[in-house]
Amino acid sequence: MEYLPDHRLCFLHIPKNAGKSVRAALSRLGPADHRPLAADLNIPEAEVEDAIQAAWDHPDLGPIHPAHIPLATMRTHFTASWAAFTACRSFCLTRAPRDRFLSALLQRLREFEDAGALTVDDPRVAAEAARVCEWLARQDGPIIEAQYIHFGRQTDFTDLDGGRQVTAIFPMDASAALERWLEEALGLSLTVEKTHVRRQPKAWARGLQPAARFAGRWLMPRAVKKAIYPLWTRSPVFDNARGSYAGVDLGADVEAFIADHYACDAALHAEALSASEARA
Repeated sequence: MEYLPDHRLCFLHIPKNAGKSVRAALSRLGPADHRPLAADLNIPEAEVEDAIQAAWDHPDLGPIHPAHIPLATMRTHFTASWAAFTACRSFCLTRAPRDRFLSALLQRLREFEDAGALTVDDPRVAAEAARVCEWLARQDGPIIEAQYIHFGRQTDFTDLDGGRQVTAIFPMDASAALERWLEEALGLSLTVEKTHVRRQPKAWARGLQPAARFAGRWLMPRAVKKAIYPLWTRSPVFDNARGSYAGVDLGADVEAFIADHYACDAALHAEALSASEARA
């Protein structure tokens, strides 16, 4: 959650929904107030920015991503953040569930399986999709685990106890509607530019990936790998991944699971699209 008390505004960062782009835009209004999250994590405020960049070992919840806290978990375990959230107007971005699921798969493989840069049609993506669906099918309640937080339902960040808690929702690609709402509701003039786009190797460059993965895994210190990775993925070897999502075959069982498990998210996104069109 991004908290700007001077503007009485909170941004609920649903994972895989262009949250980094929104955070970058909001930073132009001034630094976020990390005091609530610092109190919840029992750490100095100066350490919060580092804490939200990676997994955090919570004493009761285990490894979590402090940047992504579902509302039910926030109310129970992050009481200072909950107090800030309920005192502000708030917004979040939504995304079509299948696209979001694929983006989450690629991040999971890179972050937790050290798979490096993959194309969405890599066989490992479909295999991991089946494993993730099996895991999700065994869960009850909001997802909070760091390794699976990107697969949590979007409605876990917007609704609680059967009611909508977030003031406004916008489709991920409707930045104009968000900008209009910020200006009309809060008097804030802000441009939200998409700064974080999933990239994948171009077809002609896929043969380079085994060597690149070997170098990253065995030859480079972690700090060097982290510094080089953004430069590597922005090179001409890569292209935007999202355009190829529709053609990915995940198998009938996985597709059926996504449609059923995330039906509430599909409805949420449809609602956001409709509201955005009405604001146009």
